[in-house]
Amino acid sequence: MAKAQIPVVAFVTFPMAATGDTQAFRKILEDAGPEYTRLPGLRRKYFLAGNGLAGGVYEWDCRASAEAWFDTAWYEEMTTRYGARPEVQLFDSPAIANGVTHCLEIFISKD
Repeated sequence: MAKAQIPVVAFVTFPMAATGDTQAFRKILEDAGPEYTRLPGLRRKYFLAGNGLAGGVYEWDCRASAEAWFDTAWYEEMTTRYGARPEVQLFDSPAIANGVTHCLEIFISKD
């Protein structure tokens, strides 16, 4: 039996001041948002803003997909675009509970 890939969640933040005011942030979402609908391995992205921070929570199909996206070029582009280097934390997600479908997915294989 093939070993199941464990999804990875990325938590990304940077200072909100880097995005400007609310309408400027909306423009960023309108311009950048569609790109995320076509990223290989990205299941979903939640855009975040509040508490002086902006960023996102990304759900990836596996660690390799996340690491391919958050490469040196990405860090450089985000730092140039928003004037601050984002902080990225990656977490394995060995299970996902879905309150809409009432499903629980466990990605740790039974041995």
